[in-house]
Amino acid sequence: MGTASSDPPPHHPAPRIDLRRGTLWMLLSLGCFTANSLLIKHLSTDRHIDPWLTMSFRCGIGLLMIAIVFGPSGALNVRRSFLSWLLASRGVLGALGTAAYYTSVGPLGAGKATLIGNTWCVWAAIMAAFVLHERLGLMKVLGIVIAIVGLGLLTDISPESLAHDGKWVAVALAGAILAALVVVVIRQLTKTETTATIFASQCMYGLLLALPFAARHVIHLTAIDVTLLLVAAMCAGVGQIGMTEGFRYLTVAAGGAFQITLPLFISTGGVLFFGERFSLVQALGGALILAGSFQTVAGIRWRRASVATGN
Repeated sequence: MGTASSDPPPHHPAPRIDLRRGTLWMLLSLGCFTANSLLIKHLSTDRHIDPWLTMSFRCGIGLLMIAIVFGPSGALNVRRSFLSWLLASRGVLGALGTAAYYTSVGPLGAGKATLIGNTWCVWAAIMAAFVLHERLGLMKVLGIVIAIVGLGLLTDISPESLAHDGKWVAVALAGAILAALVVVVIRQLTKTETTATIFASQCMYGLLLALPFAARHVIHLTAIDVTLLLVAAMCAGVGQIGMTEGFRYLTVAAGGAFQITLPLFISTGGVLFFGERFSLVQALGGALILAGSFQTVAGIRWRRASVATGN
């Protein structure tokens, strides 16, 4: 696929680190993604909605939101998603990763699927060290290790559970690796592309992937189903915009530190809304996730302060 286009890419300054702004965007993203995941769980297990249909709504509504919000300003360039190989890569990888998550939520449960999927933070930080030459210092490594230990405790993944759910664990893990690749690509795209165009690429390729599987299930939807699907899709859209903007102002590892706490929020939502319970070991795992994420972000803040003071 060539990169030549009659529409030249817009010029933007290189991404800059702004911890405060990036944090606000990431917190918005976490809240919306939590709501989206809990709704996916409800739609899949309680209302028996096909995950491909849920994904189609997400991509379709996301594309509509982008067009309404960013279209009038000229920040959206849909054509480039098919003319730029990097945007196309973001779209294809994002679509496949989203499909892996949506199809694994039902068999594994929202918490477990999210926890496995969120290992993308580790893969992304490692990939960024080699591809983007971002420094993978001791503080980042320590934070990532602590968080991954917490993920293991919170998920309670044992040989018995892997034997029972091995297929879907593999799907969720594949989605995590795809998501890591997407994050690295997004970090490169923010140098030349707008948030609207970056997000639109995933929505368009996601629709192309999901619609053939979802079309036959549309006739079975009720008014309540449609309403819940719309709300879930809007939460996903706002969450995706927040994450993309967050990575515009944070490094891959710093943004990943925020996103790695997502399973904890979803697990809390499961307790409040679905009556889920967690053991002391799982609660310890959640605490380690928070500690590891804080360690990574605190390490970045210390380094920026050192640079500012000339130490």
